[in-house]
Amino acid sequence: MPANEDDLMTVGELARRVGVTVRTIQYYDQKGLLHPSSKSEQNQRLYSRDDEERLYRILTLKYLGFSLAQIKKAEVLDDRQELSGALEHRMHELERESVEVLRNISTVNSLREQLAASEHVRWSDFAQAISDMQNREDVLWLAINGEGCDEGGVPELTHEEVSRWHQLMGDTIEAMHDGVQPGDERGRELALRFERLGGMSGALAGLKRLANQRAQGPKQYDRDFYAGIQRRTLSFLKDALEALRG
Repeated sequence: MPANEDDLMTVGELARRVGVTVRTIQYYDQKGLLHPSSKSEQNQRLYSRDDEERLYRILTLKYLGFSLAQIKKAEVLDDRQELSGALEHRMHELERESVEVLRNISTVNSLREQLAASEHVRWSDFAQAISDMQNREDVLWLAINGEGCDEGGVPELTHEEVSRWHQLMGDTIEAMHDGVQPGDERGRELALRFERLGGMSGALAGLKRLANQRAQGPKQYDRDFYAGIQRRTLSFLKDALEALRG
């Protein structure tokens, strides 16, 4: 059924409604993604509400990382299936990026402290410090995934303990984003909570329990993401606890 002419929009009106430029709409038209529903007697391109919805679809999928070719190819998919897949893909990308951001924040903050304590810049020292920090983190993670906890004797965690671990991990991530150092007052407070929950041995048991639960249930989360987050937070908490005790 053709659109009522009163409901049709010019390219300028459509651009203002959606918040894009006229050139953007013309570009999508050239790429075969968005064609006008009608033309006026003056050969002016006119767009319907359905065209407006298609434009919103293009903008949404572009934000989620789809190329224009992928958007065009995906037109045959069910809308819910298409959006669900796009959201899942983008979430995995953001998770990987967030792990890298946390790692870089921690490394850069450590380098700032080293610079403040140095009278002269020796680039070899800074390069070595970066390597040492990354290697130390990898060694910690090997210990966590190695023989740190007997799989046959993993203790049960109460609902309260699980809740306290999640809160501690979340607060630690927030602290790292804020540039907190392990020896700062906020880092010491996190270290005390870490110690009360059993420190590294408690963390090992909790990770084993959570890993077992994820292995037995549906894959709801990206394991690489959680491994990266756990690696960063536990490295920070371990340093904070050493600073507290030292």
